[in-house]
Amino acid sequence: MSFKSSFKSRLHVLGYMIMINAVIAMLIACRYFVFLPEFPTDTAGLTFLITGTFSHMVMLSALGGLLLIPVLLLPQLPRRLIMAVVATLGLMALFIDTVVYAQYRFHINAVMLDLVMSSQIVSFPLSSWLMVIGGFLAVCAAQYFLICWLEKGIPLAKWKIGKKFAWLSVLTLLLSNAIHIWAAAHVYQPVTVTKRYLPVFYPMTSNKTMKKYGWIDEAAIERQKAMSLERKSDVHYPLNPIQANTPEKPVNIMLIVVDSWRADTFNADNSPNMWKYAQSGKVFSQHYSAGNATRTGIFGLFYAIPGTYWHGILVNRQSPVLIDRLQAMNYQLGIFAAAKLTNPEFDQTVFSKVPNLRIGSKGDSPSGLDGEITRDWLQWYDKRDKSKPAFSFLFYDAPHGYDFPADYPHRYEPMLKEVNYLKLSNKTDRSLMMNRYKTSVHYVDSLVKQVLDKLEATGDADNTVVIITGDHGQEVNDNMENFWGHNGNYTDPQIKVPFAMIGPKVTAETTLWPGNMLTSHQDVVPTLMKNYLGVQNDVKDYSVGEDLLGKPVHRDWILASNYSSYGVITKDNILEVGAVGQYDLLDKHNKPIKGQQPNFEYLQGALEQISRFSK
Repeated sequence: MSFKSSFKSRLHVLGYMIMINAVIAMLIACRYFVFLPEFPTDTAGLTFLITGTFSHMVMLSALGGLLLIPVLLLPQLPRRLIMAVVATLGLMALFIDTVVYAQYRFHINAVMLDLVMSSQIVSFPLSSWLMVIGGFLAVCAAQYFLICWLEKGIPLAKWKIGKKFAWLSVLTLLLSNAIHIWAAAHVYQPVTVTKRYLPVFYPMTSNKTMKKYGWIDEAAIERQKAMSLERKSDVHYPLNPIQANTPEKPVNIMLIVVDSWRADTFNADNSPNMWKYAQSGKVFSQHYSAGNATRTGIFGLFYAIPGTYWHGILVNRQSPVLIDRLQAMNYQLGIFAAAKLTNPEFDQTVFSKVPNLRIGSKGDSPSGLDGEITRDWLQWYDKRDKSKPAFSFLFYDAPHGYDFPADYPHRYEPMLKEVNYLKLSNKTDRSLMMNRYKTSVHYVDSLVKQVLDKLEATGDADNTVVIITGDHGQEVNDNMENFWGHNGNYTDPQIKVPFAMIGPKVTAETTLWPGNMLTSHQDVVPTLMKNYLGVQNDVKDYSVGEDLLGKPVHRDWILASNYSSYGVITKDNILEVGAVGQYDLLDKHNKPIKGQQPNFEYLQGALEQISRFSK
């Protein structure tokens, strides 16, 4: 056989391989649609779902196939092996993306991979890696035998299935894009919302052309644009220069923050030491983080503005006014975090002006890292210059990884021996996970006891404002939607966190806010600035929060955000708005609310907060 004929034959094999794998990819992609708020029943929505999935999976498979064309020049064995490996990687990546999407409702991307590899989102046990490796080898073997079968000669060519499949792919591609062009021009959500369920899926829009012919709903487009997140690099924060008088005797300030800490585990049983210490101050039972992820939760805690400003702050490497004020008052800053402060980039935002910043801890487990920050803080506190006020930030991590030392008492039984995220589903007994989670909280509490005991032993407790809270919550499939973690929705398990304030001025007489009033992470900075750091500005100059030691302010809603969306949360519902302005109105269990419009007054208030500090 001539080289030309041989190469042509190999191209045919590659073409049929692309077709078969595209069909497999379509079947895998069906897993995404389990998580649709409601399956489309209208003609446009259903047609777009079918044609979009078909054409997009063909496109992804074809892209992988194009990369393999040079490989067709290789001898038989390396050619087959490389083709099998590439096809397997593509299918495995798609399948793993469906697993990620099931738990977090976002697709694999560069940021997420960075966070996973740094254990910021999940930390996979050995069994998970063995399952992935085993699955890879099995699929790779199947792909290899498929290539061998195709190269022997296939009956499919006689029926011209390849040509028919190609024409069908072109027709579905054209139809899906035509539907999306119309839907985008009319903000037709049954179509525009569906597209986000497929990875790297960006169907066409043509609003300029549609507008030219009057085929566009301009009012709806403007409403969506107003709700969208624009990533601006210019941030006017604070609005006015900070004006302050230095207190005669500055107090010490301590923030004890526990990663992924659920509000319902702040009690005498799960966290007895922190709970006991909090009883001498004020516990706020309806407290919400500024986000459902570490980045926005910590950002709101230190900046007191919405996490939607993250990108502008990061570009400018602008530190929060809280840190600026502490440094202006010559506070000693003790920053002790278990996880690295480089992911998210807190070293370039919150602590960008802190010299000799302690970036992270050493250890092979979250619980080990937590033990180290406790030891390091105790040493630092003993050696500090006692003539200066101290600011301490201790950021614990064990509950994020459901982790505790092997010899730590199993206070809550039965529990999962390890957390294998690939095995989690709605059928998993969530009580086993909760018992493991509560044990990790109990372990962190035992470490925090050493810190609180040190304050008592040194006599500094009376002159130290202690704030105890979490960066965000941690869902353990509370709503039976297969959410195991955070950064997935804005229900209470993911954003409601413990919050207690203890120290000077925090008494039943001075704290007028009832403990059951709605409070936020964005209230912390105004409270500290006005009552302990001598700041005279109106809090609106540098915050969207309120002074928790001032006059109570009734709220009907609270704002939270994550990496690509924001939520307006009320006692009855959640308005979740995506990056380009698409929205879902949900109940408190993340179920769609039908036949009801969002409260646009609340939305307008949220948009004011999102835009207040934009230049």
